[in-house]
Amino acid sequence: MTVHMILKGIYAGKPATFQLLLLLLFLLFGGILSSLIGTGSCFLLYGASGNLMQNPDAMRFMQLISAIGTFLFPSLAVAWLCSPTPGEYLWMKKSPDIKILFLVLISMFLMSPAITLTALFNKQMVLPTFMAPVENWMKAQEALAEQLTNMLLSGDGWMNLLANLLVVAVMAGITEEFLFRGALQRIIGKWTSNHHIVIWTAAIIFSAFHMQFYGFLPRILLGAYFGYLLYWSRNIWIPVFAHFVNNAFAVISMSDDRLKENEFITGDISDTYLLPYSALAIVTLLLFYLCTQQIKRMTN
Repeated sequence: MTVHMILKGIYAGKPATFQLLLLLLFLLFGGILSSLIGTGSCFLLYGASGNLMQNPDAMRFMQLISAIGTFLFPSLAVAWLCSPTPGEYLWMKKSPDIKILFLVLISMFLMSPAITLTALFNKQMVLPTFMAPVENWMKAQEALAEQLTNMLLSGDGWMNLLANLLVVAVMAGITEEFLFRGALQRIIGKWTSNHHIVIWTAAIIFSAFHMQFYGFLPRILLGAYFGYLLYWSRNIWIPVFAHFVNNAFAVISMSDDRLKENEFITGDISDTYLLPYSALAIVTLLLFYLCTQQIKRMTN
């Protein structure tokens, strides 16, 4: 019997606290290792003289390595060590139904106006005066994240678009869902049988992990929806697809100059259109609810 087969499921009987600590340990190890591998590989590929943060290809490569090391590796490692059936631990066994994926696609567009309004509200939040240093730090982090995102998604042509979709939509969708919904939601579920607490706790951690305060609330809502999709379907590929749709829409929007300047795409809705857009959000939110009810019926 090989070593990896001996280790399979070795911690299956351990409590949730142990599995969470194990996940955090692998996350730390994977993050450091992927950073070293990504940086070292970029220096070999692109040289040590240039600024890697100004090279979109280097940034995409580092983002890819980071996603695998920080998100995918810890979730797979914990699933392997904490379950005799790792695929079931991460809800990987079933193939997704095309009809359900289509409804999920529709639902993502239907919830978009409400998410946009939530983001607009989030951006207008002001912390108390005594927390001004914290607010200034968050604004600086937000500006840096926006700068890095713009650099990552820069470049024209179909090849750049496909590369961005691969890294930002496909890989991010898979790796982040495996960690936050697959592994983390599974572990939190060992503490409580209340699935709402499990889903919203994982969603809050998911949003906080991104370290972007001005997108904190809408990202919680998205994370919660991904969590409910997993709870209803018992299939990790359903939230993976929803995550992919969300990120792919952002990538495609950023790749077109006209879309980048459109206030309905950027989310910076002017006062002129705020009222009719809010009315639209209410209507689409009702349709979103009906859509999710159909998804629940089809997955049960």
